[in-house]
Amino acid sequence: MDITFRFPNIIHTLQVTGCHFDIQPPGWSYPRHHHHLFELLYCLEGEVLQEIHRESITLRQGEWLLIKSGVPHQTSNLSNKQYGYFNVHFDLDDTEIRRSLAAAPYRHIRQQESEHSKLRAYVQELEGIVRRSQPPAHSLHPENPRAEYNLTFEDRLLLQSYTLLIIHDVLSLLKMQETLKPRHSLPAAAGTHKPSSLLAADAAHAIEEKLSSGLTEDISVAAVSKELNLSRSQCSKLFRQVYGISPRQYISRQKLSLAKELLITTHLPMTAIADKLGFRSASHFSRQFRRWTGQSPTEYRPRH
Repeated sequence: MDITFRFPNIIHTLQVTGCHFDIQPPGWSYPRHHHHLFELLYCLEGEVLQEIHRESITLRQGEWLLIKSGVPHQTSNLSNKQYGYFNVHFDLDDTEIRRSLAAAPYRHIRQQESEHSKLRAYVQELEGIVRRSQPPAHSLHPENPRAEYNLTFEDRLLLQSYTLLIIHDVLSLLKMQETLKPRHSLPAAAGTHKPSSLLAADAAHAIEEKLSSGLTEDISVAAVSKELNLSRSQCSKLFRQVYGISPRQYISRQKLSLAKELLITTHLPMTAIADKLGFRSASHFSRQFRRWTGQSPTEYRPRH
C-alpha cells in the first residue's frame, strides 16, 4: 500500500434486543404497541397485515419493514397460511445513522428490491447461529417452550456483525429508493416558502447544532429553545420528528459517546472528564456513566 491513512476513532455502540425467528398460525395477531428502539421485520413466508398509525401495509414473503422508534403499530395474520418472520429491535448511538433511520415513521422494502442485496444471506447466517446454539429439546419446559439461547462469544460477535450488515444494506436500499423517486414538482419560485417538512428539518438541525456545541457545559433544552425563539414543547417535537429521540436523550447519547472517547484515548483523571462534560463532580459522572453502560468509568477504561 503506497498511501498512509488513519481511520477515525469509532466508539459508537449497537444495542440489540428481541432478535428472533418465529412462525404464527392463521388468525394470529399482536396488539397495538410501540418500542423505544427501531424495529426491522422480514417476512420469511406467508404474509401479514401491518397497521402503522392510520395506514395499512401488507408485508409479503421476501419483504422488509423498518419501523421508527416510538411509532405505534399492530400486526394481524389475516391469510389462511402460516406467517414466518425474522424480527430485531435495535438502536445505534451514531447520530448520522439514527437520522437516516428516523427519516420516516416506517419504510417498506419490496421483494424485487431486496433480492439484489445480501440481506437474505445475512438472515440465513443468523439462522445458522440459532440452529447451532439451540438448547436440547428435553431441556425445554412444556409450559415455556421458548428458551434463551446460550450463545458463545464468537456467535455474539457474529450476531452483532450480521445485524450491522443488515442495517447497512437496508439503509442502502432506502437511499436507492429516494434516488429513484420521480420528481414531478417544479422548482419553487423565488421568494416562496420552503415546505413545512423542510422548515422542521432546518429547525431540528439548528437545535442539534446548539446542543452539540454545548455538550461540554451543562446545556439545557430550555436555554436552546429560548435562543431559537421556540417553546420547549416545540423544540422537543421538532427535534424528535427529525432525529427520532428527544433533545434530552440526544444530549445523553452524545455525552456518553464523548465520555467513551475520553476514557479510551486519554489519560485524563475522572475529575477532568467530569468537568469537560459538564457534570457537577466525578462521582456524579461515575453514577451517570454506570446508568448508561452498566459499568463504572474505571471498569470501562482499558488497562494498559
